[in-house]
Amino acid sequence: MKLGKITVKEMGFECILGTLPFEREKPQPVLLSFSLWLDFSEAAQYEDLKYSVDYAALSEEIKDLIVNAQFFLVETLVVSVAKYIIEHYPKVVASEVCITKPTAIPGAQGASASIRITRD
Repeated sequence: MKLGKITVKEMGFECILGTLPFEREKPQPVLLSFSLWLDFSEAAQYEDLKYSVDYAALSEEIKDLIVNAQFFLVETLVVSVAKYIIEHYPKVVASEVCITKPTAIPGAQGASASIRITRD
């Protein structure tokens, strides 16, 4: 097995995320990063995407999930997305998800939460 990691870094979009009344009124900017650990052996040997994960398609799925769910907590968001990856992409043995709210704290570069989940 040649375990490798694919990472998508700081994909930016807007969504409803937060518990405060003003956070529920209009979408705010977020940055999403995620990593996938999977066996690269067959993908590297055959150079065929069917042996890997289409991370561009997965990125859109995750964005749609987040935008439609309108999460209250960043903790719920990262757990939900990491579980989604594991449940829908059997080649992935572990997923790590990080969400950052760049405007969450005045004077700070942002507030973020992350989690790594491995397949049982």
